Amino acid sequence: MSTPLESIAAGETPYVFFDLETTGLTPKRDRIIEIAALRFDRTSGELDSFQTLVKPDRAIPAFVRAMTGLDDAAFADAPDAKSALSEFFAFVGDDPLVAYNIGFDHAFLVAEAEREGMSAPPTTVCAMRFAQSRIKDVPNHRLETIAKALDCPRPRARRAMEDCLTGLTVFEKTLEL
Repeated sequence: MSTPLESIAAGETPYVFFDLETTGLTPKRDRIIEIAALRFDRTSGELDSFQTLVKPDRAIPAFVRAMTGLDDAAFADAPDAKSALSEFFAFVGDDPLVAYNIGFDHAFLVAEAEREGMSAPPTTVCAMRFAQSRIKDVPNHRLETIAKALDCPRPRARRAMEDCLTGLTVFEKTLEL
């Protein structure tokens, strides 16, 4: 049986590359405020997207407002965490989750899901660790650094879909190395 990364690389399974924006850095204390995801099938080239804001149970901290441009008013019509996670998990289905520094994003998914009495999808691949195994001559392995090293376009950072698009492009280029 192959690993999720081997199945993805061989084109045997589509995968969902995702990114989150949060109210802070601590999964048990902070909340998810945005989810973006791209399901990619390497065999067919088919790409599907998912994106939602998530209404937090608190005000958006100033540093998050400055970084993302999202203020409290942006969440007026956003779904609550349970609804947003239900939609996201339905989008993911049984496909593996891939993220750049998956430990951070998946920990938030797990914590948020637990608060809502749900379970986060368990099959994950870390695009950053994969890049670390393939790309050596860089000062660090931050997404911005690897995107530049691989000559990937880098739209405005710090919104989930923009980071997701960059991450997917970096992951795909790294798979080709």
